Formats: sequence, structure tokens, C-alpha cells
Amino acid sequence: MKVSLIGLGKVGSAVAHAIVLKGLADELVLVSRRTEMARSEADDLNHAAGLEEHSVEVRAGGDVDTAGSDVILYCDAAQSKTSDVDRYCAARGNLERLRERIPILAAASPQAICVMVTNPVDVMTWFALQLSGFPQERVFGVGTLLDTARLRRLLSERWSVHASDVRAYVIGEHGEDQVASFSSASLGGEAMKPSDDLASLARQAAESAGKIYRTRGFTNYGIAGATMMILESIRNNRRRTAPVSMRINNYHGVSDVCLSLPAVIGRRGIERVLRPELNEAEQATFHRGAQRIRDVIQTLAPSLVAAS
Repeated sequence: MKVSLIGLGKVGSAVAHAIVLKGLADELVLVSRRTEMARSEADDLNHAAGLEEHSVEVRAGGDVDTAGSDVILYCDAAQSKTSDVDRYCAARGNLERLRERIPILAAASPQAICVMVTNPVDVMTWFALQLSGFPQERVFGVGTLLDTARLRRLLSERWSVHASDVRAYVIGEHGEDQVASFSSASLGGEAMKPSDDLASLARQAAESAGKIYRTRGFTNYGIAGATMMILESIRNNRRRTAPVSMRINNYHGVSDVCLSLPAVIGRRGIERVLRPELNEAEQATFHRGAQRIRDVIQTLAPSLVAAS
């Protein structure tokens, strides 16, 4: 399987390393605006690959070298000029880069699955759909998958069970109004009834990225792990269920905006979308997140039209 990784910042480099360690590509193409750095990154990763049992051929290239990719992992982002944790601060700069690259990447690999990693991921996923012309099952974002992992870890510590045995999803916006859908969550078939205790854990999960960001200036290992779960499910047709950012079609009255819902991920991309029930409070939060994403899209859309 040919995988092209666009963008080699802190997140892109962590994703590339994880691919090599896990052997999730036969060919990995690294694309960066910093050409020499990309070549050195490829050399370093090839040295690491030589120590693994599986074989991954890593090389640096440009957008044209991504031709024939099975999967495009989009991590490209403008350099942040602020220490603000707000994901939406980078929206305009990241959209400008997306507008340049996605049409070229889509033309070079018309059958690829495009996984958006760059923030604000819900906004970027919506614009990637418009710019690529791909069907919506082949363009989706990492979304709230990492938020879900954070929440499940806290819940697993609370009940002293393995995190993979906790059936709880964070859905909706990857941001302030993410929804911990406890009304449809369970542990061993036993329902988790929404409570103040669970709400406190959900807040801790939602705030954890900001705490890491304020200390390290970035987060990268968690998002790399989430990206690997998606890539492995595509490569091996695992049909894992993961909450990913996708175009919503009439879910609790919301349509034509990208937010996360649990989806079955396989070799063709999104193979099935699940629609968990939400209580009134969860629906209200979901709608707030949808409106926030819609507002950002409407603000940025005119600049996209003007440039085309």
C-alpha cells in the first residue's frame, strides 16, 4: 500500500515514525515544503526501518510523487504565531495551504482515501471534500477519535478495567463543544447513566490537550496513535469503529457540516455510519458545536471562492 504523508511538523514526523514502527505501508512518501529536511527525515526513518522485521520504503518527494497513493494523510499546517490553544486560530492559514495542495493531490491519486489530521479538523475536512471532489466516504478527519481515547482511559482508571472494554464515544465537534455521549455508553453491557461524576471525567478529557499544549507547545503522540488506528483499519480492512469527522446527513437535524460520528472504517474508507441516540443535553451541545463549525466555514468560504 502506498501512503503519502503531507506535512512534516511535530505531528507529521510522529505519524511517519509510527507508520515505520508498525509497518503500515509498503511505500511511504514524505512531502514537505522544506525539501532538504524531508530528505533527511526519510533517511532517518529508513535507518529505523532497517531494524524492524517488516519493510517500509520511505522517500521524500513533491506533490507529483504522491501519484497512485492508496491513502493520503494530510498533516500540513501553517506555523503557529500564537501560543493560544484555540484550534480555530490557524484556520485561515491552513485553508490557504489546503487550497493549493488538495486539487493536485486528488488529481494525482483519484482513488485515494484522504485522512485529514490538520486542525481545525472539522473545518479542514469540509473544505477538503469541496476541493477534492472525492465522495464523502473517502474524505474524513481524525475527528474526536483521540478525544474518545482520552475519555476511555479516564473511565478505565475509574473502574479499573482495560480502556478497550469501555464502550463510550466522544462525538460532534473536535473542540469545546465535543459531546461525551454517556446516554449510549456501556461497560460490559451495563449502561453508564449520565452523572456529575462522569461529566467531571469528560471535562478532564476535554481539557487534557490544552494542558499538554501549554507545557510542550504541541501534542503529537496521541494524534499519531489515532491516525495509526485509522490507517491500520484501512490497510487490513479491519472494520474498526471509530468516531471520525465526516459530512453529517440529517443527524438530530444537522446536515452539511463536518463533525464526528462513529463510523466503520475499512479498505474503502467509511463503510458505515452509526447514529447513537443522544439525550436533550447532549443534543444541545452537538448543535452548538455544529453551529460553531458552520460559522467558521461561512467566514472562510468567500476567500476560497475568490481564489478559484
